[in-house]
Amino acid sequence: MNGVRVLLACLLVGVAASVWAKVISDHDENVDFSAFTTYAWLSREGSADAELPEHLRIRLQRVTEEVLAEKGFEPSPAPPQTDLLLTYYLGLEKELRIDWVVYGASSPWGYGSWGGYDYGYAQAREYSEGTLVLDIVDARTRKLVWTGRLEKTIRSANPPGDQVERTVKKLLADFPPKTK
Repeated sequence: MNGVRVLLACLLVGVAASVWAKVISDHDENVDFSAFTTYAWLSREGSADAELPEHLRIRLQRVTEEVLAEKGFEPSPAPPQTDLLLTYYLGLEKELRIDWVVYGASSPWGYGSWGGYDYGYAQAREYSEGTLVLDIVDARTRKLVWTGRLEKTIRSANPPGDQVERTVKKLLADFPPKTK
């Protein structure tokens, strides 16, 4: 089971932030995000995600911290000195896709489906759909104020740093949310 968790972690951090990645974010509309300036990471000890390989956990957190710094947020010690608490979750689902692959020849002078012969075969392939979720909690009220979820077909078990950077930037593109 640990091997599966390590593979899952490697694959999910490899999610490339491309046009194929689906990002969904949501937030509490009653929260004034301009009041937040600091953050800290919630401890994941004892959770299944604590099995994330150390180098991937460090990379994910480092890139998230760089993106938050660009947005004006600063790291701080745990409450009560911090405004926000950050935590992430990783998920992986195996999917099966079945395609009909067509080959053969059709006669150019045929009419409708009577023009020739087309042959084909069914081809099945298994792939992984990965989900990376980042939750942001108000440290004072302990309520979830923002969540972002990125879903993507997994292609790389050991992604280069620029892919992780693009992934996190895409995930945090709508954070903090614009005020109305």
